[in-house]
Amino acid sequence: MTRTRSECRLQLDDVAPPSGASLPVGTVRTVRTVDEADRAACATLLLDAYRGTVDDEGESADDAVAAIDHYFSTIVRPHSFVVVGQERLDAMAFVVVVNGCHYIDPVCTAASAKGGGLGLAAVSHCLASLVAAGVAEVGATITDGNTPSERLFARLGFVRVGGW
Repeated sequence: MTRTRSECRLQLDDVAPPSGASLPVGTVRTVRTVDEADRAACATLLLDAYRGTVDDEGESADDAVAAIDHYFSTIVRPHSFVVVGQERLDAMAFVVVVNGCHYIDPVCTAASAKGGGLGLAAVSHCLASLVAAGVAEVGATITDGNTPSERLFARLGFVRVGGW
């Protein structure tokens, strides 16, 4: 199956990051920058978040570890965040730089936690960190048909600029 992706952009100097950078009320979780010790948990989260969605390509656990290893070699760690629950990582949003532009990719939320604002919290932390660092523009790539991601980034003010 061939998936298509769209590129969205947000001018950070025009739009302040959302004030909802905190976790949803009643949440027993923390948000922190990702670190090397999160490698296996991030791979598990990636598989869980993608399973049964438009982003599911039937990846194995080894495929997920390889994907996370690739991300860990390219992410900008001070701007990349995980949402930590009581027993696992519940969400993550990483920042990478492609051709001089910062991008938020991937954004993953555990299947059992989807729709609870954790992806928004992770992405909001990325945006706040990028603003604090003086970054003027950020992009995101979204698999076409990934309605939750399309809604999340639109809610934050991202505008589709074309195919990826």
